[in-house]
Amino acid sequence: ASDTRGGGASTSATMSLTASATQMGMVIGTAAYMAPEQARGKSVDQRADVWAFAVVLFEMLSGQRVFHGDDVSLTLAKVLEGQPKWDALPSSVPPRVSNLLRRCLEKNPKQRMHAVGDVRLALDGAFETTVSAPVEHAAVPQLRIWQRPVVAVIVLMVAVVLGASVVTSLTGPARLPVGRFPIPLTGDQDFSFTNLPLVAISPDGSQVVYVANNSLWLRSIEQLQAIQIPGTETEARGPFFSADGESIGFWAAGQMKKVSVSGGAPVVLADVPGRPGRASWGSDDMILYDQPEGVMQVPGASGTPELLIPVEEGERIHGPQMLPGGDWVLFTVRGENQVSWDDAAIVVQSITTSERSLLVPGGRDGRYLPSGHLVYGLNGVLFAVPFDVDSHQVTGGPVPLVEGVRQSTGGFFGAAQFSVSGAGSLAYVSGVGVGAQRTLVWVDRQGGEEPINVPPRAYTYARLAPDGTRVALDSRDEENDIWIWDLTRETLQRLTFDPGLNRLPLWTPDSQRIAFTAQRDGTENIYWQAADGSGTAEPLTEGETRRGPKSFTPDSQQLVFTQPLAPPYDMGVVTVDDDRRVEMLLETSFSETNGELSPDGKWLAYESNESGESEIYLRPFPGVQASRQQVSTGGGSRPLWSRDGNELFYYVDPGTIMSVPIRLGGEVDLGRPAAVIQGSYATPFNTGRHYDVSPDGQRFLLLREAGDTSAQAARRQIILVQNWFEELNERVPVP
Repeated sequence: ASDTRGGGASTSATMSLTASATQMGMVIGTAAYMAPEQARGKSVDQRADVWAFAVVLFEMLSGQRVFHGDDVSLTLAKVLEGQPKWDALPSSVPPRVSNLLRRCLEKNPKQRMHAVGDVRLALDGAFETTVSAPVEHAAVPQLRIWQRPVVAVIVLMVAVVLGASVVTSLTGPARLPVGRFPIPLTGDQDFSFTNLPLVAISPDGSQVVYVANNSLWLRSIEQLQAIQIPGTETEARGPFFSADGESIGFWAAGQMKKVSVSGGAPVVLADVPGRPGRASWGSDDMILYDQPEGVMQVPGASGTPELLIPVEEGERIHGPQMLPGGDWVLFTVRGENQVSWDDAAIVVQSITTSERSLLVPGGRDGRYLPSGHLVYGLNGVLFAVPFDVDSHQVTGGPVPLVEGVRQSTGGFFGAAQFSVSGAGSLAYVSGVGVGAQRTLVWVDRQGGEEPINVPPRAYTYARLAPDGTRVALDSRDEENDIWIWDLTRETLQRLTFDPGLNRLPLWTPDSQRIAFTAQRDGTENIYWQAADGSGTAEPLTEGETRRGPKSFTPDSQQLVFTQPLAPPYDMGVVTVDDDRRVEMLLETSFSETNGELSPDGKWLAYESNESGESEIYLRPFPGVQASRQQVSTGGGSRPLWSRDGNELFYYVDPGTIMSVPIRLGGEVDLGRPAAVIQGSYATPFNTGRHYDVSPDGQRFLLLREAGDTSAQAARRQIILVQNWFEELNERVPVP
């Protein structure tokens, strides 16, 4: 029942008291016995033991829980703000004991009994100052104070606590209790940019920052609600703390930025054109991050990034971390022929000599801890090995510690969603990324739902064939393939079989072929294949990475696509003939993506962040430079045309699909935007359209998390493990 950060001053007696109470048949919930200062994450002393003692005593006397909620958050709220029900104490409880409990349960520790030894003195009346005149009574046998039933229990408990303190002083510091607490996302929050790091815990373990609804949120352990960090409302991702815990670094719109935890506007540190998989901020005030060319570094006070460690051709790295000493860097590296980051290697490499040593042959997102361990993710499990930082060698075998840790999917980002503080706390996002099972549902304009009987899988994008008979599904599981669901026959057929990544399907207007992004030989390009699975996949682009097929012209002769792999995104068009000519449509310093051609092929709807947040725009096609008109106001992404071209849909976070009536001609006539769909449907990624519309425009095809509501809620929470180093050291001893 002790706090994780307050040292060992108050842990021994409280632990012994809790253990004794458990032996008496009581089931003790740790949070209910934490003193208010413990619940706020502040330093504690023996007055926290007094609080825990009083809570146990109150419950023994009243037969009721003092501070009880349906979950940890509600329980802590009652500890911080609630009051005991004093009228629950039996009338037989002596006034002296009742007054004692009130003094022991003072929320302000300065007004509380200072030590358990004082309790014994208080029971004897040592602190009472009034003296009564002696009164003669008949000789009636009197019970000594320790013979009175209620007080005897109290004296016994005090003796247990004091005895435990003596034993601890003789045998050494007690093991700190390991506590696990869920931190659920609030309201309509859901994690954003789930292939990048989602959570970071401060070095002292007192604060957690996470990414939800495209923004950063800061949650102090002593608070029940997270606050949105100003200036991070659009596309903020990949948060990380500075070594002193005073600043949070993050990436947004092609720039590395930092913001103070105490408030203020974000500050630009450097231009970073590619999306880092993970960054780390060392005690030397240098930030290391990964890029396609290798390990990069930039000063925490801003500056020009420089290449610290180049990687070999075909390699991709993730999550560099400077080890103590300032010469060796730990990072994860994936080879040219390795599709999954679970097959990657965790290595260390010297800056001065370029010597590289293999530490773990299979794993992702390795990190060194001051406890002398290397921890990493593998197939949704957190492993640890003892690691000698001086010799740069692993000194023992891997031990699985935590199951159900979410991780990124696909081949480009190798994040395992966990963070460890230097003080020994662990924070992780529950749920394995590849195991996020989803299904499909029709939703009409009145909100009515009709489930689709497709087997649950890790679907991320669903595309309805123009003829309305089939659905192409992007499934991000262990195989990463495209599947076809026949709506009439209710059959699921696999379209792609190549071991590389296959994703982002798009139907041709005649419903005969499917274009998709495929990873071959380490490079992503656009392929297409007959929708019935016959024949082989043919490349539509080659050489330089092209990805994200978005929309065909009505004759299927041109295809709009998005590139590169990371923002700022540009849009291009490839002509589907023998020459496969590629022409860029929009190339700016902003991100232009998700281009959708109107049914007549004359207008291009797309999203751009040129205004500072994503909005929907409209341009003529193919002469996109002739004009531009803004469609959405107040934010918008992922546009989609109705099949008759009379409506333009787009998505607004969280959970809303908007409709704009539109009349096309020589000039565009736009109507008033209105919400047509609202609900908590699955949006696995924030970079592509996750919904589709039926040919008649009356129903929308959406993804829904499979399983019960408790399973869905579990994927929307962070698990905090306080004093995790105690468990780590016990299960993985360091030589």
